[in-house]
Amino acid sequence: MSNARDLSNSIKKEAQELLKSTRLENLLEAFGKVELGGSYAYDLMVDRDLDFGVAVSAITPEIRTKIVSTFTAQSWAYSVNMTDRVNFEPLFHLGAPRGLYIGLTIPFPKERWNIDIWFIVANDLPPDEMSQLIAKATEEQKATMLEIKYELMKSGRKEKGVTSADVYKAVVEGRVSTTLEFLQLTD
Repeated sequence: MSNARDLSNSIKKEAQELLKSTRLENLLEAFGKVELGGSYAYDLMVDRDLDFGVAVSAITPEIRTKIVSTFTAQSWAYSVNMTDRVNFEPLFHLGAPRGLYIGLTIPFPKERWNIDIWFIVANDLPPDEMSQLIAKATEEQKATMLEIKYELMKSGRKEKGVTSADVYKAVVEGRVSTTLEFLQLTD
């Protein structure tokens, strides 16, 4: 097994322990339908980051206050950041989903975890473009994705939220099969 796979397995196990300890999914289910996605769902973790989507019926200032207060009341929440892209129309053009974003920082057990949560007004969460892309990937392509992400992280070139999607697309579209090819493509 590769160092990248070992790291991914270790971080995913730590994520499962964090989820159990914080009961985060249970807290989110109080607001709507929850989906845990990103590198956790794809089994391609190289850093301590979890991505959630929550389909909610509405996001009013009152609901926003309840969501934020739910997380600020948790003893494990080191920081809670919020961006409201529902009730503030001038900010819609910034390219992010129309929803309420909550960013959590949780020290667990001794490392910093970043938790990104998007509350989207919908009956169900829209199909995730990356999930659909990853579903097309072969096991060999997934191993290549993980290896490239791992090498980028080790070299300090992995940018949160951007690089993973770029790696996934480049590998599935057949443009790269090594870290060097990926770097040449993006430089």
